Amino acid sequence: MTRWLLRCTKCGNTWELEVSFDLLKLKDRRLYHYCKYCGENTFHEILGKLED
Repeated sequence: MTRWLLRCTKCGNTWELEVSFDLLKLKDRRLYHYCKYCGENTFHEILGKLED
């Protein structure tokens, strides 16, 4: 699994997501996901891959 750093475009909070898919392959480097801080589905910017 790879850990990624994401930032919510609505509230600005950053958080980590573990997935096996390379998120940098997404066209606009954004992911639509539930934000536990906002309490709703929002776009998240992919800031980069975290090293172990």
